[in-house]
Amino acid sequence: MAHSKKLQFILNKLYERNPDKIELKLDRVQRLTNDLGNPHKKLKNVITVTGTNGKGGIAFYLKEILQTHGYTVSLFQSPFLYDFLTRFLINGKPLDEETFINLVIEVDKVNNNQDITFFEYITCIAFKAFEKANCDFNIMETGLGGKYDSTNVDYQDLQAQVLTPISADHKDFLGDTLEEITHNKCGIIKDNTNVIIAKQTNEIMGYIDQELRRKKIKKYIFSEDFNVNEENNRMIFQDDDGLFDLDMPTMKGSFQIQNAAVAIKTLKSIGLKLNNQKISKGIKNTQIEGRIQHITKGKLLSYIHEETNTLIIDGGHNEQAGRSLAEYLEKIKGKRSIYLVFSMLTSKDLEGYLSNFSSLVTEIKCFKLRENFYETKDIINQAKKLGIHANPNNSATEAIAQLAIQDPNAIIVVCGSLYSAGKVLEQNI
Repeated sequence: MAHSKKLQFILNKLYERNPDKIELKLDRVQRLTNDLGNPHKKLKNVITVTGTNGKGGIAFYLKEILQTHGYTVSLFQSPFLYDFLTRFLINGKPLDEETFINLVIEVDKVNNNQDITFFEYITCIAFKAFEKANCDFNIMETGLGGKYDSTNVDYQDLQAQVLTPISADHKDFLGDTLEEITHNKCGIIKDNTNVIIAKQTNEIMGYIDQELRRKKIKKYIFSEDFNVNEENNRMIFQDDDGLFDLDMPTMKGSFQIQNAAVAIKTLKSIGLKLNNQKISKGIKNTQIEGRIQHITKGKLLSYIHEETNTLIIDGGHNEQAGRSLAEYLEKIKGKRSIYLVFSMLTSKDLEGYLSNFSSLVTEIKCFKLRENFYETKDIINQAKKLGIHANPNNSATEAIAQLAIQDPNAIIVVCGSLYSAGKVLEQNI
């Protein structure tokens, strides 16, 4: 959705705050929160969500399960698809434009032209907005990393911290090795809290153990302290207290039951009494755009054969996200052909992502969304090395339309970037 001219003008001014090279540190956000009266210290029942994949999904499962149990919830999420104000959700509704603009004026006055990055600035806006909303729970999703993320502040009522699956991403900021990346992610973990650890590789789990061994925390590890399985199209969550027999998630992908299980264990770890029926309702209510999303309504359907084509939008952009998408597509393809409509930031691992699709897809239609995205020739060359046929296109919608004509039974998947997913979804409104 197009932002109003006033809001877009303000956002453009805020984006200009970022220097060419961002130095990750906490002193700027600590200064500004202090000058604002430490709004983060007034937030109740804070839960942080940190990791590489599944952050948004777990944060939304937490929000929905809490809401079905009658609690009020604020959620700061990162990034956004097409409506900037959805970064700040209060009881499921985006912050309204007037409130956001008033908060910008308030924060700007206090900051007084001192150095601050865009993400640090909007994190402080979230703290102020959530302080005023005074919700029962406040869920803070990190931007990147953990140690130097602007959400890593001294909350007074920190209840739980989630570590989602960690893998290689943002190497330019977090380090070249998985050990460095895990060190950075675990840097947000505080003493005297509950830490819920999602499914990790053995290598990553070793690094996490190393990082957290001196912390005074209660750890709950997926597959050790809690587990989940699909049985007869039901989601069975189990821990030492017993089990929940639940409806399956609405969201697609086998990993969704793991995300939901992590959310359940998080809420149990802080002593909440959960109701089986209300958990089921929360899980079914959880839907996030741009995560293996089937397009079943909207303007995009005019580009395809609605009865026979399948159109999917997925914003995953690293090797692990590509693997999850490929596993899902393998499961649903049957005898149909799969085509990718693809664009990716140059900071991402092109080979790592596309390697998941080498024996799965018939063709890639690639496009360059904007500057700092891969050139189509680079995508074509990489696809060729993996044995995938690829062709350039001017835009995602042009590629979708061409593929629908080319193969009326095709499964068409727009993927590789959350930004391109958002751009395409904006055209579906």
